[in-house]
Amino acid sequence: MYFSAYGLTIKSDIDLLIPSLENESPPDVKIHFGEITTPLNKYTWDHVWYSYDSIDQLVLKWDIIGTFLIKSGNEVLISPNDPARHENIRQPILGTILAMILQQRGCFVLHGSAVLMDGKVVIFTGSKGQGKSTLASWLNKGGYPLLSDDICAIDFEDGNALSIRPAFPKIKLSPEALIHLGENPEEYPRVHPEHQKRTKDMGQGFCNTAQSVGAICTLETGDELKLEQLHGMDAVKEILTHMLINRFPEDQPPELSQKIFLYSTQVSMTLPVYRLTRPRDLEKLPATTAIIKQLQKW
Repeated sequence: MYFSAYGLTIKSDIDLLIPSLENESPPDVKIHFGEITTPLNKYTWDHVWYSYDSIDQLVLKWDIIGTFLIKSGNEVLISPNDPARHENIRQPILGTILAMILQQRGCFVLHGSAVLMDGKVVIFTGSKGQGKSTLASWLNKGGYPLLSDDICAIDFEDGNALSIRPAFPKIKLSPEALIHLGENPEEYPRVHPEHQKRTKDMGQGFCNTAQSVGAICTLETGDELKLEQLHGMDAVKEILTHMLINRFPEDQPPELSQKIFLYSTQVSMTLPVYRLTRPRDLEKLPATTAIIKQLQKW
């Protein structure tokens, strides 16, 4: 089966449930089953085991899902606990695994959601549960197209220009967010049978062409609605925090660590970086939208 995402042609042994391709041209990425024997002794705060074999080879393991070898930006080897449970395997592939593939291919990859606002993209980053997808969906309802949810892959173009690759036309939302958006959660499939979040197809609300990035905005919870621009090392640190490769910080090959820092510095010097503090209250979304429009200074 062939699929399209982030400007890549992907050949996969499992159905990824994203836009498919009929042609069988040579793929950019192959995803297939196989045996993985790499020992793993590092793990993240949310218990994902990992090991770097080199700058372009990373092994990840979820205890309840299985092990994945991400290699050279063009191959993913899957050793699942249960090969028949495609819903388990699919989740990490469409998130962390593809993020690492894009990283290996030279992209600058952030954990966030991206929306096109009057010709330029705003990327909303933030830790898990900060409402990135909810805010993106609210803006989308107001007429701003979505480019990506969860994984934002940025390319360095000629000069200092940065562009973001479109992901695929899906967004993950909580039942509460869907209700606030005027929709019935029961009309949308669950991300996973054991999870409450739903997957919504964006249809015409999705932008499927690469676009220039105008700003990066980190979301944080606070008592008051406040927007502040970050400068210098404050901006660099904010970007480093939300780079997905830094979910796996220990034993990074020195060449990779240097590349990550240089990318973060270049991005902070090219784009304005903001911190948006706001109450976690869905009723505040209109006020949040109003303050976000202040970002459009390009």
